[in-house]
Amino acid sequence: MKVEDTYLDQAKPVLLAFFFSVFLTKIFQKPRTTVPHDAKEPPFISSHMPFIGHGIPFLQDFSKLMQKLRSKHGPIFTIHIFGQRQHFITSYTDIQKIWRHPNFDFKEFAYKAESHFSGMESPQELKRTKIGAHTLAQYAHTMRGSQELEQLAIRFENALKDAVNSHHVKTDEFVEVDLRQFCSTLIFHAAGKSLFGNVWLENVNVEKAIEQYTLFENDAPGIAGGLPQFLTRKGCRARDYLAKHVLLPIVKDGCENGGHTYIIEYLKQLKAAYKNDPNGDLKIASRLAGLLFAIMTNTMNTLFWAVAEVIESDEFLKSDLEQELQNVDEANFTSYLECKKHMPLLNSIIIETFRLHADPNSFRIAEQDCIVKNMTGGDYFFREGDMVFLLSTYDQLKVVKEDRDVFDGRRWLESTRDGNLNSKLLPIPSNQVLAPFGGGKHLCPGRFFALLEMHLVISYCLKKYEFQKIDGQNIPSKAVELSAPINAPKSDMKVLFRCKK
Repeated sequence: MKVEDTYLDQAKPVLLAFFFSVFLTKIFQKPRTTVPHDAKEPPFISSHMPFIGHGIPFLQDFSKLMQKLRSKHGPIFTIHIFGQRQHFITSYTDIQKIWRHPNFDFKEFAYKAESHFSGMESPQELKRTKIGAHTLAQYAHTMRGSQELEQLAIRFENALKDAVNSHHVKTDEFVEVDLRQFCSTLIFHAAGKSLFGNVWLENVNVEKAIEQYTLFENDAPGIAGGLPQFLTRKGCRARDYLAKHVLLPIVKDGCENGGHTYIIEYLKQLKAAYKNDPNGDLKIASRLAGLLFAIMTNTMNTLFWAVAEVIESDEFLKSDLEQELQNVDEANFTSYLECKKHMPLLNSIIIETFRLHADPNSFRIAEQDCIVKNMTGGDYFFREGDMVFLLSTYDQLKVVKEDRDVFDGRRWLESTRDGNLNSKLLPIPSNQVLAPFGGGKHLCPGRFFALLEMHLVISYCLKKYEFQKIDGQNIPSKAVELSAPINAPKSDMKVLFRCKK
């Protein structure tokens, strides 16, 4: 049963953006220092409204405000948002300079975000364990070699089959489904089992677990950003349910029954850190909530957009894609990487989905006073604690000169058919702007697993299911949000689907 949004629910995106920005600035704001003579600060755009600054348009329509300021003042600017100075960089070339600069980091925020996700411990308590996002990153880097990717592919494909056999709708007749919910159910089961092993969702009410995860993911950015709990109470309650009923059994089991090696080792470190804490297992389970959000939601959204765009595409693209997938099946390739090389159209569709629907918004904190040279407009000075928002979604893929707002599944075929590029994470020339996984020293460590998931699950769905559009049900409009680096659908899209014969 669908519950109508309350006024508070409708106001959450507005309140989230405000509290998120204030929270981050309060953490890192330092006393102002003198600007060196050989540099300048990013240009400040006054709104002539004391204290409020650009706060009202920022809350009402963030995307529109950014586009307006960028077109009028250039790609780098600073604005006041309810008394807080916020830097925005919307040029990809300049963003790369921040990514590569040694004085920009977000370690402090990582602990604070994990603390908020957990709801049980302070950042200081988490620091004392000496385990956090950096630990996960170390393990994730072991998931990128050919052998490791092949093992992951086998695990994920088996988990997909199990998801369909155990928990997914199987029908030879067309039935109506909510496409995002369809994608969520499939990914929730398959991604979890491929990493956590056979204990995932064992003796769990799966329908309720997915329902609770949906509530949690809706509030997750606000929880991580420090939004007051009365505004995220649904998400916090859902997180607590997931920690107790879904994640705690994983912690107790240790993922020894089929879990991925890096998860097993990560849990061993956490258990060692909490061995003298009577509530240690529950605290670990609560800490896993952030990891759960990271491995689930982005893939759910990408699958949604890719399938939705294919449904909306012309019959020629659908026919060509079906033939490509059939050819790969008949070729009986023995490895995931071989299959990927022979799916140029699917690869192009995935890249185009990233281009049009991924909003790789990221941020960095200046760890000390520094000058970033040769940016658009000159050399810029940033103070210790300055918060810099990096919005590459406004300056992506300069090679796309026409139909930038239109999905074209064939747009990247020239690159995806190039054998020299196929060995790369994304088979496009490196000088083209596409950053769905961030960049610099904080490039998403799980990107290889994430892309593998997307290839396998999209091809699996398009091979196994037939989708049809319902009249009046269109792809949701895109809305760029500061708190949502991966574009999430803002409205439902119902479709018809059935198993292929």
